[in-house]
Order: sequence, then structure tokens, then C-alpha cells
Amino acid sequence: MEPTLKRLIKYGSRGDDVVQVQQSLNRAVSTKPELIPDGIFGAKSTARAEQFQRSNQLAADGIIGPKTWEKLITFLKNIVDTPPTDKDKHKEIRKRVLMEAGKLVGTVDFTQLIGGRPKGIDIVKTIFKEAANVTLQDENFKDPFSKVWSPQPFISGQKKSWCGIFCVYCYRKAGITTVRWNLNIGAPVGNIGLNSWSTQFVQAIKLADIGAVATRQHHFLIEKVDPGNPFTPRLNTIDGNLLAGKIQRRSGYHQVGKDNFNYYSLK
Repeated sequence: MEPTLKRLIKYGSRGDDVVQVQQSLNRAVSTKPELIPDGIFGAKSTARAEQFQRSNQLAADGIIGPKTWEKLITFLKNIVDTPPTDKDKHKEIRKRVLMEAGKLVGTVDFTQLIGGRPKGIDIVKTIFKEAANVTLQDENFKDPFSKVWSPQPFISGQKKSWCGIFCVYCYRKAGITTVRWNLNIGAPVGNIGLNSWSTQFVQAIKLADIGAVATRQHHFLIEKVDPGNPFTPRLNTIDGNLLAGKIQRRSGYHQVGKDNFNYYSLK
């Protein structure tokens, strides 16, 4: 769904909808300085709005009303639908990353015991060994006090989540062996980096980028970006280490702008 305009945005307006307007204005060609998306529609935001209106044959009053909003939406959709001009040297390998991840969907479920051991425990061991260079035994997956099976292994007395390690494992299986998971910092390292905000933040998301939601301390592989929302699109993802350690596809659960979202991209 396209975001809707619920009020006029003008000088003095404040709120999340102002942030969306500021972010979209930043993506338009301008001779003026880039706006800080702080949610406050001040003199600089008004000037950028006036410039956008003039370039689109609208009354240059600096007020974001229905007509200006419609032009902004059309402008942003055109940007989203246009492939980046830079060649994606990792295009084919990204497909292999998602293919490797897809093979593991449904293979882990610690609520199911097979021969007295959780389903997929050996897969999780392999993921840790290949992506984080950590060798685990069955005992690592038992709570040190209750001895109950845990989908998150205990390493040096601490329970370790492996959602991000799963992502890196898929990269390495696809042939990107220069990327590895660093347990000490809890992040991927190598020729991969965390993105910072820019006017191309949404457009630059590519398939198999590793999404990260800081407020949930969770990582996942991005399969699809909703093209109908240029501001805060929902994402189709493959997530590891969910309930009972399951590896599953999720449709629209994660969203740009939600849970302090960011993403890692290959360099």
C-alpha cells in the first residue's frame, strides 16, 4: 500500500509523516543542502518543498498538500522501479545465497526429537563451525542447570543466538568465503558493511542483504522488498533461529523503519 497523506505538511509541522516527506525530498535533485530528517518542517524543508513544486509545475507555496504528495509518490515509485545504474557484480551470487538458505527452511525444530536428539542439531553445529569457526558438542545445547535442550547453544556459559551466523553460513556456502561471523562483536566481518542513512537507503537494498533489527537483536536474509511503498516497505525474508530454532520464510513481518532496521551489504 502507498502511504497516505493525513494532513497538510507545512512550516512548523512535526511528526513521523514529516520525516517521510523530508526523506523523499532528499531524493529529488536539488541545489540546496540535504535535509536532516528530524521530523520538524522548518525553513529548509519549506525551501526544498518549493523547489520540488516548481520543478513539477505546482504552486510553489512550500506546503505538502494532496497534489504535491501525489507528485512525490509518483517520483519515488519511478526511482524504486528503476534499476540502479551501477552494475551489481554480486547479482548471481546473491541468488545462490538465497538458494542455500531456502534449502535449510524447515530443517531445524528443537521440539522434535529424533533418536533422542533435536531435529537439525547437527545442521546448527555445521552453521557455527563454517560461519563462526566454533566447534560445538551436544552438551552445548543443554541448559547447564535444567539440562533441557536449547536451540541456542551455551558457549563459555553464555547462550548464543545464531540468526546472523545462519546468514553468514549461507554466504559462505554460496562461495563468499571472505565473510565470517565474529562472535565477540556479534556481527559479520569481511567484505561486508553496515549501511548508513542516505537518500538511496531503500533503493539500495538488494536481495540477500542481511537485515538487522537492533531492538530485537535479530538478523535475516532479505528475499524481496515491497515495491509499492517507497518510504517504509515491508520485506520478505528467510530467518534462522526462530522459535524452537526453526528456519522459516517470513512475508511482510520485517519492515524498513521498524525496530531500528538497518542492513549489511557486500562491498
